[in-house]
Amino acid sequence: MIFSNLAGLWALLGIPLVVLIHFLQRKAKTVPVSTLFLLEQTQRDSLSGRRLDRFTPSVPLWLQILFVILLAWLLVEPRYPRTDSVQRVAVVLDSSASMQAFRQPLLDALARRLPAMQGAASESEFLVLDSDPEQPRIYAGKSLPELFAALGKWQPQSGTLDPSAALRIARSLVAREGLVIYATDTPQESLPFDAQLLAVGALLENVGFTGVSFAEEQGALVWKALIRNHGTTIQDRSWQFLLPDGSRSQPVAVRIEPGRLVQLQGAFPAGENLGQVVLSADGFAADDVLPIVRPQPKPLLTFPAASEKYADIFARLIGSLQGTQPAADDSAADLSFVAYDPLAPALPAGHSIIFMDDSTRGGQYLRGGIVAERHALLDGLNWQALLVRETIHLDKDPTDQVLLWQGELPLILLRGDAGTQQLVFNFDITLSNADRLPAFVVLVNRFAQRILKAKIAPHAQVYETAEPLDFPHRLGTEAAPLVLVEQPVSGAQQRSVLPVSQRQHLQAPRRPGHFTVTQGEETLIEGATFFADSREAVFSATGASDLLDPAAGSAVQRQTRQDHLWRLWVLAALAALLVAWHFTKNSARIPATA
Repeated sequence: MIFSNLAGLWALLGIPLVVLIHFLQRKAKTVPVSTLFLLEQTQRDSLSGRRLDRFTPSVPLWLQILFVILLAWLLVEPRYPRTDSVQRVAVVLDSSASMQAFRQPLLDALARRLPAMQGAASESEFLVLDSDPEQPRIYAGKSLPELFAALGKWQPQSGTLDPSAALRIARSLVAREGLVIYATDTPQESLPFDAQLLAVGALLENVGFTGVSFAEEQGALVWKALIRNHGTTIQDRSWQFLLPDGSRSQPVAVRIEPGRLVQLQGAFPAGENLGQVVLSADGFAADDVLPIVRPQPKPLLTFPAASEKYADIFARLIGSLQGTQPAADDSAADLSFVAYDPLAPALPAGHSIIFMDDSTRGGQYLRGGIVAERHALLDGLNWQALLVRETIHLDKDPTDQVLLWQGELPLILLRGDAGTQQLVFNFDITLSNADRLPAFVVLVNRFAQRILKAKIAPHAQVYETAEPLDFPHRLGTEAAPLVLVEQPVSGAQQRSVLPVSQRQHLQAPRRPGHFTVTQGEETLIEGATFFADSREAVFSATGASDLLDPAAGSAVQRQTRQDHLWRLWVLAALAALLVAWHFTKNSARIPATA
């Protein structure tokens, strides 16, 4: 049995009020009589009017107390559990990475509070969801031991998320009468969809890594890592460099002011490709480790086609590109630099940048306005200072995309498809001032980077956790699937296989560590992931709050039935009141005196 209106218990205060009234006695009246035989039947009354006197139990007293008890019983609205009732409870777990610091307190709080969520129902059904709607259900069933076994595998690793979508899904699954609990580390004033709050956070002082870069200094590769004090007090930490074989460097102490950044750096050990920079531990372990990998960018093989006229320009353009290597010939090159000779009008077959080679001195400067089309290659570039003479030019193909016009003449063309792309400067560069314009060099670099990005080749770099992996790979029905092998800092190695058709869903691992991506026998990525979400590393707003109420009104109405004898209790209360009034009316006696 449960009481759905505990405020009705205030009616019991009527009992001491009734008893107090019965302590009051009336003043006796003097009536002369002619005989004394009635004196023995007189009732002792107060001689000085109404005042507190000795307590005299009577039938009206007990009937009035019975009336107060029955009235209180009706007001508290007793309800009895239904034998077929089920309490549905949905728990939405805040999967933001900051919850890693409070994972165990959350499990303890749920173990303490979930059994009571059954309320008046005869049994419970539990549903546990991640606050990220794209993640699968964590648990669905009736067994609390199985629920906590599933929670033992749950790892909060997402960024900052709005829980509204997950709470809406939870409410739709448990219906209006069910309970929806949002378990988080940050108290909130209100939650949508009638969700109840369970917050288990606390203030933490946290220092962690926020970024890493690499530089070549004196022939050695130097890593440079940034750490930040996210707390409000001065923190003293130490760091070490850890190699894959478990060996460590000597600890180095560092002091960080509140809110300040400090740079750590060291030489990458020769002959090693993997490593970790480890901070001394604090309450939030996710950003205390920085896994790194020796960077290995994809090389861009370039080939300048023989042209005495353009030799210097080609050399300067290739020198402006990063990570280039010379190719043996144009067939082995990723990007060729070609001077188009109208006397030998053959165009290259691969990716290339083509320039017109006009053996004449050229004509007059072109007239007309210069108009740039909207294209990523030209974004933010200014061509208004370009001066071009009349020279030979290629005829525009229907499939060509014009990037830059002067009057009716297409000055710069983009030719080809995704398989082969050619950037065509449709005028003689040596008869213009193009090579002295910043826009010219930037355009060539952007085109070269586009070609490099599309190149299928192994590379190594450092990623942030859960960062999308954008890289080229083999396509087609015969292409092998992509294999991601993850080796987290703490935990066992994991291997996942992803079909080529689902490559857009591939992300860097959510846990700090090292990983590889392969396709068939070819390694495409050798990477490292580190946690760098500063929003989740700040614990100034975290705190504890328990607002769970298993006896929500709609749930009580559905799981219980009202007292079917309430009409009888109403009649009994009225009867007690009438009988008490009757006894009180007839109990007035007249005392006799001689």
